[in-house]
Amino acid sequence: MPKLKMKRFLKKLPPDYAEIYEKGWLHNYTIEYHAEKGTSFPSQVIIGDQTLRDGEQQTGVIFNPEEKVEIAKLFSEMGINTVEIGFPAVSEEEVKACKMIHAENLKFLPFVMCRAKQSDIDKALECDAKAIDLFTSSSEFHIRAKLKITPEENIEMYCKAAEYARDHGLLIIMGREDCSRSHIPYLAKLIVAAKEAAGNKWAGFGISDTTGSLTPTTTIWLYKKIVQALIDEGYTPPPAPGIHCHNDLGLATANTLASIEAGAQGVSGTFTGIGERAGNAPLEEVIMALETLYGINTRIKLEVMVEACELISKYAGVPIPVNKPVIGQNAFKHEAGIHAAGVLAHPYTYETIPHTWLGKESIFRYGKFSGTDVILKDALKDSGLEPNREELLRITMAVKKAQIEKGIEIFRKFVDTYQQTMSQMGLSVEEVVEIAKEIMKK
Repeated sequence: MPKLKMKRFLKKLPPDYAEIYEKGWLHNYTIEYHAEKGTSFPSQVIIGDQTLRDGEQQTGVIFNPEEKVEIAKLFSEMGINTVEIGFPAVSEEEVKACKMIHAENLKFLPFVMCRAKQSDIDKALECDAKAIDLFTSSSEFHIRAKLKITPEENIEMYCKAAEYARDHGLLIIMGREDCSRSHIPYLAKLIVAAKEAAGNKWAGFGISDTTGSLTPTTTIWLYKKIVQALIDEGYTPPPAPGIHCHNDLGLATANTLASIEAGAQGVSGTFTGIGERAGNAPLEEVIMALETLYGINTRIKLEVMVEACELISKYAGVPIPVNKPVIGQNAFKHEAGIHAAGVLAHPYTYETIPHTWLGKESIFRYGKFSGTDVILKDALKDSGLEPNREELLRITMAVKKAQIEKGIEIFRKFVDTYQQTMSQMGLSVEEVVEIAKEIMKK
């Protein structure tokens, strides 16, 4: 596995960005730290998407089959490696969507989600699946409280399902909920038993932080502990599983990156970060961090990634927050005079990401914090107006006053409307009761 190298990073950058490092004016301490530590990284990080399954599990989000196909095509064009395209046992429409995507023969490995049940596996076969994410719980709490079986029965149940899937020609990717709170020796025993049951149809497994309970430090520690426990349990060759992180405490991106530092060769998440509760690791953030901080070529077409995120937001009915990293409207937008002056001198002054990678450009807006520099060099540059110093100061103060008087009432009202609208995603108890009454004629 290769080491991070500054030379490789600089080669990726636009020439006027690379020149700044070559002059010694900036440091990339992510690369310098790992070069000093001798950390090895995968030659290619496998990007696994779960937007069409885990993302759709966000309350109120629904992708129809045609929308799923359209999104999947963008994933193929983008260069995603694996895509979990759905959960066929959910509904007949989900079976239809998965079947339609399989028929497209896209440039990624498509797989579907199945519980460790024969009926779920049969639904996967019905939609022409060749690979499945066959999952179960791994923490004793989940096993006893949710599945209401013993840990030993959980292994037996899973292996029986894996053998059935294997005998029907399905590749098996093992999914386990709640790895980050599991007893490590039991987790290792479960995974090794599953691998043996899957036989030549074993396609690997990942580590899941289902409740967003890790930190970057504990991610690295736990990842290495799990790998060593698997080796001790007889797993060969030594594994390098990927990771799937949820974002309950806002740490999903950081934890995902930490897993790669620990030895993971793949990552999993959703674009725009949609998903249950606070969502999943936003893949656009993970990808851009790998590109801009680690200098790793993800082989993802970044402009297509932006297009995919915008389409996902539209079809999910979930707006992209204005301050969302990478894809938010404010990611390359500047108002404050100090920042705007710096970006006018060179975007790298305040923008970590070379915006041309995403097909973007620096944007300036004017208001309370604007300075004379941005007013003169940006706002008035094509107007034909050439104010003297006194006039420029008066113009700038008038701009500040105008924006303050314009106020933010319209935006505050929008926030109220947004909160009310989003609270209605998913049916209420009252709506379900009415449906039940209609069916029961009561």
